[in-house]
Amino acid sequence: MEAPAENPRLTEMLQNTQRVLFFDSVVVERAQLLSAIYTNPEEGRLSTYTDFFHAPGQQTDVVYINELGNKCVFSMRDAEGRLRLYTCDMLGNEWSTPELLKGLEDADLGDMGYPYLMPDGQTLYFAARGGNALGGYDIYHTRLDVGSGRFLKPENVGMPFNSEADDLLYVVSEQDSIGFFATNRRQPEGMVCVYAFVPSKSHTVYDINSLGDERVRRLAAIFQISDTWENKGRQAAAMARLQHLKAQAVASKPVGTPKDYFVFEIDDHTTYHQLSDFRDADNANRMRELLSMKKLYADLAASLEKDRNDYEQGSVPARNRLRNDILQQEEQMHQLAQQIRFLEKEIRNNELSNQ
Repeated sequence: MEAPAENPRLTEMLQNTQRVLFFDSVVVERAQLLSAIYTNPEEGRLSTYTDFFHAPGQQTDVVYINELGNKCVFSMRDAEGRLRLYTCDMLGNEWSTPELLKGLEDADLGDMGYPYLMPDGQTLYFAARGGNALGGYDIYHTRLDVGSGRFLKPENVGMPFNSEADDLLYVVSEQDSIGFFATNRRQPEGMVCVYAFVPSKSHTVYDINSLGDERVRRLAAIFQISDTWENKGRQAAAMARLQHLKAQAVASKPVGTPKDYFVFEIDDHTTYHQLSDFRDADNANRMRELLSMKKLYADLAASLEKDRNDYEQGSVPARNRLRNDILQQEEQMHQLAQQIRFLEKEIRNNELSNQ
C-alpha cells in the first residue's frame, strides 16, 4: 500500500523551523495548564475563564489581564456560535461590555482562544483552528495598528511551536527572558505538555541542508528538549531564572488558597475545585485516587524525559541498560493513561447521576 502523502503545509513549515532553546517541560492536566506557567506580575497575569468571571464558559480557556488590572482579553462565542476574542475595560468597579478585537472578527480562522498580550499592549498571541493551521489548534500572532485601532492579519508562528496536534498557549516573560507554550502532542487525552523556552531576539531557522531532514523533524517535533541544548550554559542559566520566577509566584500566592485545589470539569456548566464539592464520599475518594495517578503520570513523564536525554548522550552499555527502562516506562505511562481516562469517566458519570 502506498504511504499517504505528507501535508504540504507541514513540509513548507519544516523548511522554516525556528531555532529555539527548550530547557524544561512538565506534563499536566489540560484544565490545569496554568499551574505550570509563571508570569511576571509587572507584565500581566492569566486566569481561567471560570475563575475570573465566576461563571460557566470555556473552563479550560484562559483570560489575560494586564498589569494594571484594568483590561482583559478572553474568548467568547459570538452570535454565530464561533469562539472569538473579546476585550473589556474596567470602568469604575465594573467591567465594560465585551467588544470584539477589531481586525480579527473577519480573520480566516475558526475558533480562537488562549490569548496573551505582550506588555507593549500591541503584540498578541493566541490559538486558533482553521486557516493555515497544521491541525487542531495552532498558535498565531498579530500586532495592533495603533493608527486604526485594528489588529493586523494574524500569522502562524510555525514550527516547533505548532504541530498537527493542539498547540494552545504562548506566553513570554520579557523581564525574565522565559517563555512557555502548551501542546497535547504525544499526550493522552486530557493532558498537555508545557515547555519552557528562551525567547529569541531574532528569528533564526535551522539549516535543513546541513542538519538533514530527519534531524530537523526531531527538532520541529521537540522529540527531546536536550536536542536543543547547543549551549548548556544557557540552559542552566534559564533554569535558574525559572526557579526565581517560581519563587516569586509562591510568595505572591493568595492567602487561603486550599491545599487540595484542583480543576475538574463535570460538564459544560459545572467545574469542581475541592473534594468537598463532590456529593458523596465515594466520588471524593475516587478523586483522591485520580489526583495521585496524575501526579504519578507527571513524575513518570519527567523521568522518561531524563532517561531519553541520558540515552542520547550515553555509552553503548548505558544505552543497553536504559533501553529496557525507557520501554517499561512508556508501557507504564500507556496503561496509566487508560486508567486515568476510565476513572475520570466514572467520576463524571457518578456525579451526574446524583444531581
